Amino acid sequence: MGFCSSSISLLPSSSKKALLAIIGVNFIWGLDFIAIEYMMEYVSPAIFTLTRLLIGTAILLTIVLIKKGGLHVKREDWPRLFISGAVGMALYFTVENLGTGLTSASFSALIMATVPVFGMIGDRIFFGNKITGLKIVCVVASIVGVYLLVSGEPMGISMAGFGFMLLAALCWTFFIAYVKPLYEKYDLLTILTGLFVSGLIVQVPLAIFAPDPMMNFTPVCIVVTVLTALICIILGEFGYVYAIGKLSVTMVSIFENVLPVTTVLFSLILFGTMLTGMQLVGAVVIMAAVTVLALKEES
Repeated sequence: MGFCSSSISLLPSSSKKALLAIIGVNFIWGLDFIAIEYMMEYVSPAIFTLTRLLIGTAILLTIVLIKKGGLHVKREDWPRLFISGAVGMALYFTVENLGTGLTSASFSALIMATVPVFGMIGDRIFFGNKITGLKIVCVVASIVGVYLLVSGEPMGISMAGFGFMLLAALCWTFFIAYVKPLYEKYDLLTILTGLFVSGLIVQVPLAIFAPDPMMNFTPVCIVVTVLTALICIILGEFGYVYAIGKLSVTMVSIFENVLPVTTVLFSLILFGTMLTGMQLVGAVVIMAAVTVLALKEES
């Protein structure tokens, strides 16, 4: 992470906070990927997503009721907030968990590495930001970096897993772009709570009608579910949604490719998995691409 930390000091203060937030989120979500792989042995994806959304929604609604007396959103803004929550909180996490369960973590990471491509296109369509040569180079370099990072691992390719992970990538990109205009009207807590409420409403039927609703919550699974709901979902989403409001869609989406780096780092710390030379090169390429784009985007 040395590339990013040394370059952040060169950016405006608002960008510094957003970049620090999204870097922190990547560390949090790197740990979450390991937790998801573990939980898929005991709990089905739809049930796991529903449980974490229930915990997150209950906590955020309580805070909103105490601080604001309720969730105050204008009627005309509810469709955008609801669709954003449905796609970004419910559909995304469900299909991502399904894809992770049907294919290897390395192949999942490679498919999710396409998010910056869709983000760059979405940035152009929704906000009119130009697709420059530098953006293309940085995005392609970050994808190459992810490939180098995971190429030494078994790919475990399946068409169903590919389909779910590609849908997850599209859902996440759409969420980043579609929720962004709400920052002009509402504070972060209101947006985040609305996203959780909307996601929960959609997730209930997804969990009810999900095939094979496995629900083997062992004591360890309960602890993992509660901790990841508090840290990875509430805190992680708080930081990520904050960054969406401050940075371009392209900038936010390219950080998706930092996630495999943090996941590998946690595997090293927790399980003693050694980094290969190829993985180290991949990590350096990813961080260099992100740093160059960050400096250019915010200059």
